[in-house]
Amino acid sequence: MNYIHVLLIAFPISFLLNIFVIWYIVRLMRELLEITSSLEELYLEIQSFSKHIENVYNLEMFYGDETLQNLLLHSRALTEEFARYDYLFSLVDNEGEPREDERAIPTQETPPQEAE
Repeated sequence: MNYIHVLLIAFPISFLLNIFVIWYIVRLMRELLEITSSLEELYLEIQSFSKHIENVYNLEMFYGDETLQNLLLHSRALTEEFARYDYLFSLVDNEGEPREDERAIPTQETPPQEAE
């Protein structure tokens, strides 16, 4: 077998393999974008939940309730945990363009203490 025959066999195989790899990478990128979008929505929902709990806790009727205070601290801790992994789900925006970090990492604050 001479050099030309080897090229005639290797080139189509290499071409098909490259097409398959490109297709697979595109498919993985689409899945990554879907996961990114889902995690973004989850982060926003948890952040909204944390704010809601804080608003309920600050109502005069519930102010100082230990159960709500612990729930508030737990929701803040969960929000901070998501913020740590922010770089994983904010690599790109919905249009596929790289984006800058638009969310501030929440600070861990203790809820106001009951006045004695």
